Amino acid sequence: MAALSAAMDAELRRASDQFEALRASLEGESRSTAGDKHETGRAMVQLEMEQAVNRLARLEGMARDWERLGPEAPRAVVGPGAGVVTPDGGFVIGLAWGSFEVGPDLDWRAISSDAPLALALKGLRAGDVLDFRGKRWELLAVF
Repeated sequence: MAALSAAMDAELRRASDQFEALRASLEGESRSTAGDKHETGRAMVQLEMEQAVNRLARLEGMARDWERLGPEAPRAVVGPGAGVVTPDGGFVIGLAWGSFEVGPDLDWRAISSDAPLALALKGLRAGDVLDFRGKRWELLAVF
């Protein structure tokens, strides 16, 4: 779970840095007096800033949602906040983050609690096997 938290922190830093760079760019645009070209450049930077603010707010919301799940609490059954290890990699249930890096040979994905696979895994324990959409999922560990 620490790997997902680290990935989220890194993405938050990137988004924040991008916002700050855009803010600095906008301040530079405000000092220009190049007429229409200046106004167009300023409007483009403002649009990018709005997108950066929205992205940053979305990422911060996801981080808060993740913390509310109590990801460090031990779990014996699959549910929101649980980690699931399979022979093909692992899943973290409760956050639609996507892929994140745990190690060079480990394929991990954070999926929403409402994702079809998460719903199918819900309530299962280590050692259980799930046949889902033509694939067999063996749960090696749940934490």
